[in-house]
Amino acid sequence: MTGEQGPPVKNILVAEDDDRLREVLEEWLSATGYRPITAQDGIEALDWLGRLPIDLMIVDILMPHLDGSELIKRVRKEKQWGSIPIILLSGYGNLDPYRNLAVNVILPKPFDIHVLLREVQALIGPPGAASPGGDRAGRGPEI
Repeated sequence: MTGEQGPPVKNILVAEDDDRLREVLEEWLSATGYRPITAQDGIEALDWLGRLPIDLMIVDILMPHLDGSELIKRVRKEKQWGSIPIILLSGYGNLDPYRNLAVNVILPKPFDIHVLLREVQALIGPPGAASPGGDRAGRGPEI
């Protein structure tokens, strides 16, 4: 044994107040080889940002205590976090009001999990593990 380690695991902060969706995202990201860090709201997300290096954020727009748009604005103001790629999730039909936020991708809910995973990989690279469900072609579940 040489003591060599593989590439570092990529941390993805998921800020989503819907318990079921947060759990599904955590499960898929973990099974794909990423390390999901979950937060129920923007305040908890800021706490995680202060404790761990985060490679990418997935942020819901409507959350209690501190919503997604305010979280994104605060993240972008901070030098140490300002360049973290952000994927914004929104259940609102009209996404135009959020296009001025400094995010990399906006996905409307419901979305195909494979589309989200492709966006994650495009932004931070693949984790090196197979995705859940193997090499199954076609659409994934909408969540």
